[in-house]
Amino acid sequence: MPDWKALLDNEFDLFEPINLAQRLVRISSVSRTDGEVEIARFIANYFIDNDIPVEWQEVDGRRANLIAEIQGVLGEGPVLLFNGHMDTVPVGTGWTYPPLGGEIVHNRLYGRGACDMKGALAAMMYAAKMVVLFAHSLYGKLKIVFVIDEEEENAGIREWVKMYHTRGEVIDYAIVGEPTGLNISLGHRGVAAYRIEVRGKSCHAAVADRGLNAVHYASLIVDRLERKRRELLRFEDPDLGAPALSVGKIVGGVAPNVVPESCILEVDVRTLPSFSLEEMERVLWETAEEVRTKEGVSFEYTITQCIPHLPPAKVSRDIELVGLLARSIADIPGEVPMFSPFPASCEASFLVEAGIPTLIFGPGHIEEAHSANEFVPVTQVVTASRVYALLALRLLGGE
Repeated sequence: MPDWKALLDNEFDLFEPINLAQRLVRISSVSRTDGEVEIARFIANYFIDNDIPVEWQEVDGRRANLIAEIQGVLGEGPVLLFNGHMDTVPVGTGWTYPPLGGEIVHNRLYGRGACDMKGALAAMMYAAKMVVLFAHSLYGKLKIVFVIDEEEENAGIREWVKMYHTRGEVIDYAIVGEPTGLNISLGHRGVAAYRIEVRGKSCHAAVADRGLNAVHYASLIVDRLERKRRELLRFEDPDLGAPALSVGKIVGGVAPNVVPESCILEVDVRTLPSFSLEEMERVLWETAEEVRTKEGVSFEYTITQCIPHLPPAKVSRDIELVGLLARSIADIPGEVPMFSPFPASCEASFLVEAGIPTLIFGPGHIEEAHSANEFVPVTQVVTASRVYALLALRLLGGE
């Protein structure tokens, strides 16, 4: 059996994935702009230049997912998917480094999307180049699916999943390259949002006792929701984290001298396979009713879901991919395979729902995503690329 680590180390160029990451960061690819097509073309050209066949999957008639495939010469075998998204959030303000400069300072590559997730895209791209070198000794295939619109409504991954089912393909395992700090994440929590509207009675502030102050009662709901958030910690899943809620937006009142008739709260909620969206919604209703009962005031309220639920996803630690990924991490000097929850949500849930066991593993830390001076450690980009390549070679090489 080949010594895949030795073979890979003999071919691996430490600088190419770094250079690729810089070039990707210098392409503005904000979701739902022409940059999505520009970055897809750049990646497609890289694959074509390295003898990797590509497919252009149109989305919404004007944008496209990019699909690449490396077929093992030895015939049928397992199929591994590398998945990531090409779009980013807008640049925003507050930058010290040029947001599209791709500058490297003290081991950090700065730029919008460096962490989320162009570092991982570069690592996967170069890993694919390494896999091609050994295709003559591999079974099965490596599939790469880079999608658009992850930062908006997940139109790209939805379109690809439709095609996956239509074609009757079978993919055995997948890796999503979201930033986990090179820790292994077995899934993520679900996410949705709710709007709570509290309605009181308006009047002149000079005779405030004649009204019902909606902002006041909404603030009591906020306070009680914070207590509920702490109570939810007891339902923590060791692999995903705890179910959670957070009030992210409050809108109420029209003027200082008017008792507000209405106040709207928007609440982010995070769910688990063991703590469903229905249970979280019940927490919201119970909280509002507890406030109304305690205050003895018949203010009115409504609770409606305002962002669709992206469900949670979780796979077992016992699947083959976990062991292979852990071994591949351990083979990189200085690295120790560790598990940690991925605190955000991502498109792993679409893959798991499609029947593909999926892990989340990538360079960078989610805390840096979407921030000013976003960065990814360049050493993590290199390590991720070595791990991706070694994992693919071991799975497809029959080790």
